[in-house]
Amino acid sequence: MHPDCALRFFNTMVSQPEPTSCDQETPEHPFDVLNPKQERAILALLLEPTITKAAKTAEVSHRTLVRWLAEEEFNRLYRKARREAFSQAIGLTQHYAPLAVNTLATIMADTSAPSHARVTAASTLLKFGREGIELDDLAARVEALEGVAEKANSTRNHRR
Repeated sequence: MHPDCALRFFNTMVSQPEPTSCDQETPEHPFDVLNPKQERAILALLLEPTITKAAKTAEVSHRTLVRWLAEEEFNRLYRKARREAFSQAIGLTQHYAPLAVNTLATIMADTSAPSHARVTAASTLLKFGREGIELDDLAARVEALEGVAEKANSTRNHRR
C-alpha cells in the first residue's frame, strides 16, 4: 500500500468510532487511546513487511514496538486496523473479479495463446466455479441449520 493511501485509510479508520455501550466511558474514537507515535507504529505495521522495518518507519525502537504489541489495547487496535485494511482489499478484489474472469476466458479461448496458458486459464475458471458452487451449497446448509436451531429455540421458549 502506498504511504499516502495508507495515511488516508488510517485517517478514515480513526474518524469512525466503534459502537460502544452507553454505560462505558470510552474515547470518542477507538484510536484516541493511542499517542501519535503509537498511531504511526500501527500505520507502519500495516505498510512494512517486518516489525524491525515498521519500528524504523515509526521512529521507535524495535523493543518499544514489541512491547506495544504485547499490550492488549494496542494489539486490539492493530488487529482492528489489519481487519479494516484486509476488508478494503477484499472489496477491491470483488470490484475487479469480472475483469479477471473475462481475462481468463479470453486467454482460454485464444487459440494463438500458448497451450499452457490456455490450460491454466481453463483450470482456474473451473476451480473458481467449483468453489463458488461449494460456497453456495455450504451457505444453504448453514441457513437451513440456523432455521432448525431458531425453530428449536422458539419451541423451547414456548414451553417455559
